[in-house]
Amino acid sequence: MQSPDLLLPPLLKEYRTLLVAFSGGLDSTVLLHQLVMLRQQHGLQLRAVHIHHGISAFADDWAAHCQALCTQWGVPLDVIRITLCDDGSGVEAQARKARYDAFRQIIRPGEALVTAQHLDDQCETLLLALKRGSGPAGLAAMPETLAFGDNLLLRPLLSVSRGTLEDYARRHQLHWIDDDSNQDDRYDRNFLRLRILPLLKARWPHFSRSVARSAALCGEQEALLDELLADELASLVTPDGSLTLTP
Repeated sequence: MQSPDLLLPPLLKEYRTLLVAFSGGLDSTVLLHQLVMLRQQHGLQLRAVHIHHGISAFADDWAAHCQALCTQWGVPLDVIRITLCDDGSGVEAQARKARYDAFRQIIRPGEALVTAQHLDDQCETLLLALKRGSGPAGLAAMPETLAFGDNLLLRPLLSVSRGTLEDYARRHQLHWIDDDSNQDDRYDRNFLRLRILPLLKARWPHFSRSVARSAALCGEQEALLDELLADELASLVTPDGSLTLTP
């Protein structure tokens, strides 16, 4: 029988071996707790990975918190320390690239990487794409399922709001990390989260859900275009994999 507290979509039942990206924040704590609750019922094999960026003075404490929680819940945890490379793209982009590089190094064959982005993250991602002047591919924001090398990346909480995650965490008396950098509105995503989205939601309470629907429609259109153009593209590729430029 499915728990009324279950926030994860049915698609997750198709996967049995999962690597959870675990920051220790609210979102990934709820995600990991949900998967731990489902582990015995669905025969899941779980392990988690925590990325130690070394940016915050509290980074060691966060890693210790994640280790303690994973020990309590019986989830193997790897803590990976990374050093950011200043390539001019900004701290947010550098940290994201370093995280996913680390995930690629640790993921095992047959595992799916599970991350905890939620509905409000999806809204922020689309607004950032608008700021950059992106086309339909960028406005599709984050897909729920994405190829990740030879593995898959799953985002099962994309339809769940942060408010719902907070309610769940309080009901289950979960403890999580509040990253001090999340209050720094010099970062674009934090600026949207702290300054802009509260105003939009006060005016239009369902704004995030409507934005997520637009992102999904853009993603469907991109997928349809890819499907329609696949045969034509194949006709332009030679047996050795090169592209015939003239046509």
